[in-house]
Amino acid sequence: MSVIDQLKTKLTQELDALHVEIIDDSWQHAGHHQAPTGLEATHLSITVVSPRFEGVGLMDQHRLVHEVLKEARETHLHALQLKTITPSNWQQAVQ
Repeated sequence: MSVIDQLKTKLTQELDALHVEIIDDSWQHAGHHQAPTGLEATHLSITVVSPRFEGVGLMDQHRLVHEVLKEARETHLHALQLKTITPSNWQQAVQ
């Protein structure tokens, strides 16, 4: 299982996520002075739709995701673009 698939599974399970999309932007940062070399998934764009976000402020939503990704941030994740969405807002956006 790829690193991306592992992260997607972890986010889905730990946040009861209805939808997780992860885009690996690492290739755009090749040679970046702080990016680790030889590792995948160093720069990610992640969208998470979770009922755990209902009634929770945006900063706390992001904290929940960062807590789930704590190990990845300590080992290989260098940069993260994050979008968190409640199921009710996701349904409105899809319609």
